Amino acid sequence: MRRSDFEAIFEASPDAILLVGADGLIRGVNRQAEIMFGWSREEMVGEPVEMLVPEALRDDHRRHRATYRRHPVSRPMGLGMELQAVGKDGVGFPVEISLGPSSDRSGELLVVCAVRGLAQSEVLRRVGAARVLAAESERKRISRELHDDVKQSLTAIQLHLAALVEMMFSGERAAEMVVRIQHDLDRCHDSLDRVISDLMPLELEGHSLEFALSILCRRAEEDDFVVERDIRRVGDVLNAEGRLAAFRIVQEALNNAKQHSGVGRATVRYWRDGQRLCAEVTDAGGGFSPDDLKPHLSVGLVGMRERSQILGGRLTVSSEPGAGTSILLEVPLRSGPRS
Repeated sequence: MRRSDFEAIFEASPDAILLVGADGLIRGVNRQAEIMFGWSREEMVGEPVEMLVPEALRDDHRRHRATYRRHPVSRPMGLGMELQAVGKDGVGFPVEISLGPSSDRSGELLVVCAVRGLAQSEVLRRVGAARVLAAESERKRISRELHDDVKQSLTAIQLHLAALVEMMFSGERAAEMVVRIQHDLDRCHDSLDRVISDLMPLELEGHSLEFALSILCRRAEEDDFVVERDIRRVGDVLNAEGRLAAFRIVQEALNNAKQHSGVGRATVRYWRDGQRLCAEVTDAGGGFSPDDLKPHLSVGLVGMRERSQILGGRLTVSSEPGAGTSILLEVPLRSGPRS
């Protein structure tokens, strides 16, 4: 393919494309980049790429860029994270970014950055939201089946065994064996209760989100895990779908803290800040680098992101190796119906 063909494809791309050198300076941009960021080609070329990053995030971006320079591979940037860019007008906006290594004529590293405004991904977000809601519907169906069928059968067995102990067996060993069976069934009941709760949080049925979160924290402490909590009463500000989505986000974040933080404790906060509903899970554990997170380990973050989009909210994941992790959900209360 001739160079002119590549240049034509570069300019015709529906995504903004930036060519960034190993020094972090912009080497080239296409027409869509000019449209997206509001800067002319002449104003961007030769400037640090951080000019397109919100000021508060620029130091983090420089560190991530240095990490990528050491291990350049084709991949999405910040998988499971909500990335922000900023235009000439100083207004930030959400984007998706994909990175790919290339080289310039001298053989030096050249990073190809494809940037897509999330407004262009509305259809994909709706599909993701529908997928999450469909999964929740299936969880609810399975939960009802376990509760109405399996657990009722186990209850009947327990009652029958109790009657046998009292009425039919006089031998000590036989009665002891039946008692052991009863204990096994008790454990089975407890396991089913946990499965049912995970599949469909019954605490939300007729109760507030703060009540459900309090029960979630209490159950998390059953495995020698400490949960410090500051759960405020905020009133009925979310509809049923919203309460479920927020509950699942906190549940996933708390499970991640239990499994991966390595410190045996976490903090859960839930409060209202004006017209925002906020929920946060933090730990002081090992942390991680979002840009280095393997795709198969980021599924939980992606699920939380999809649920936050259902709420019309924003999910912020802050973490660094050795500096713990914070997952913050912010939901504008002025949007969405209530029930």
